[in-house]
Amino acid sequence: MMDRTLTATRMGLLDQIRRPLLVVMLAVIPIIFITWGAKATPLTPHRLTLPDGTRVLSDTRAIMTVMDVPVAIAFLGGLVGVFVVTAALQSDRRLVVAGYTPTEVIVPRLVVLTLAVLVISVVSLVVMAFTFTPNLWGPFIVGNVLAGLTYAELGALAGALIGRLGAVYLMFFLPNIDIGIAQDPLFFNGDPQAWARGLPGYGPTRMIVESSFAKDFTAVGALLPALAWFVGLTVILVLVLRHEVK
Repeated sequence: MMDRTLTATRMGLLDQIRRPLLVVMLAVIPIIFITWGAKATPLTPHRLTLPDGTRVLSDTRAIMTVMDVPVAIAFLGGLVGVFVVTAALQSDRRLVVAGYTPTEVIVPRLVVLTLAVLVISVVSLVVMAFTFTPNLWGPFIVGNVLAGLTYAELGALAGALIGRLGAVYLMFFLPNIDIGIAQDPLFFNGDPQAWARGLPGYGPTRMIVESSFAKDFTAVGALLPALAWFVGLTVILVLVLRHEVK
């Protein structure tokens, strides 16, 4: 079983690497999006209320740079999720007919999604480091990776349920509405509105904002909704994919 899972994982990775547009997107979009966002935003002082209630003085360029990172990671993670699943469903069904178990074809897809999100995260964080350095790297990285993994699974789920075209449109808009608007501290003082707290970007962005500007990380409670979204989507995605490949 392990040998077949590793083989399917290797083939899945090679299949994605052979897609030049996808590779360019993963490498280039974070550079353009984050760098352009930092340069295009005026350097205006802005008093920010952190999740723990502390008020700090920052500036709009720093806040925009901080929020552009999870938007880029979630957007690209969602697109990768769409392409990985929609491109692999037919071949996965054939593998099951040939004797693979559903687990042996689903696990490689999850591994490919995870590795893609990690690559996107590394590129985005390196680009950001040229213009902004968070106070606490650990929770900042965890928040961004959780945002990417959550949206990668949302993209994969959307791809399996509504097809590639509809899922791509959804991934174009949802990360920007969620993380780029509803969770952006430039648009509210303190916590976001009640409806925004139920969105998948709430937990990760609370972690990201606090770890960016606070001296001590106290937004541990934000980890719970972030993990709840991630674990819940993982379970749903596995169940949907098992149904689709049988």
